[in-house]
Amino acid sequence: MSAALLEVRDLRTHFHTRAGVLKAVDGVSFTLARGEILGLVGESGSGKSVTGFSLIGLVDPPGRIAGGSIRFDGQELVGLAQPAMRGLRGKRIAMVFQDPAATLNPVLTIGQQMAMAVQAHGGGGERAARELAARSLARVGIPDAVARLDAYPHEFSGGMRQRVAIAIALLHQPELIIADEPTTALDVSIQAQILAEMKALAKESGTALIWISHDLATVSSLADRVMVMYAGRIVERGPVAEVLHAPLHPYTRGLLDSLPALATPGQRLAQIPGSTPSLLSLAPGCPFAPRCARASTACGTDPPQVGDARHGALCHHPLGAGP
Repeated sequence: MSAALLEVRDLRTHFHTRAGVLKAVDGVSFTLARGEILGLVGESGSGKSVTGFSLIGLVDPPGRIAGGSIRFDGQELVGLAQPAMRGLRGKRIAMVFQDPAATLNPVLTIGQQMAMAVQAHGGGGERAARELAARSLARVGIPDAVARLDAYPHEFSGGMRQRVAIAIALLHQPELIIADEPTTALDVSIQAQILAEMKALAKESGTALIWISHDLATVSSLADRVMVMYAGRIVERGPVAEVLHAPLHPYTRGLLDSLPALATPGQRLAQIPGSTPSLLSLAPGCPFAPRCARASTACGTDPPQVGDARHGALCHHPLGAGP
């Protein structure tokens, strides 16, 4: 692959509340090459979505980026002026949100909204914008795309609205797409179509993709690499096949064991004991220790980096290394 398109170093996004400082993203670092697909997985509340919002400059108060660096194609995004950020957002960097209701304006037609997205970045006249919008809708499997441009969001099902949101993200063929659980509301056949389209986009045009999801099955069929996130930190990262078939971190193993598809019929589904910790009052050391069967007194200190540069984890007692 080519040189890194995105370089994130020690990213920290904090929310300053009356109860204290909530460290939603706590020292996240990674790189992403052009054409690479990176899966970001973890339970709800692990910091996945906030990481995505931070990359595109959409963290609202009381949240703010407290430290770190985000370099996109060599340009530092942390502290970048809003006019410059808006010039990147939607054109070179696009985001697909989990809830299409947060993306679509209910009082404008789909065609009007897509044309505005095209023309906001110098996409030509209204006719050219509508033609591009129709092609993008057809690309994500919406039938009779030209006619549907004149429909309003409430005339689409939830899954169809999500497909429209994905089509808007694809309008300018951005260099980076951040997709936050974008296929959750779609049926299996349409989900497979969208995944195939995303993989083809990455391969043919060099678009990089960050796929945020709790669905490990989807990530395994789509991503080149995966990062497992817990309590605002990346606890394991590596090639998707290695991480999912030979995990190093007990949390990753717990997520895999919780998949219903791997359960024996007639037996209770496995689950990770306990619940995710409050990010307002994390105890020192490994945040997963209270839920981990392998925990020891050593877990009260910051876990070391284990593994290698290709596949690594933060853990005092990694899997495959004895009790």
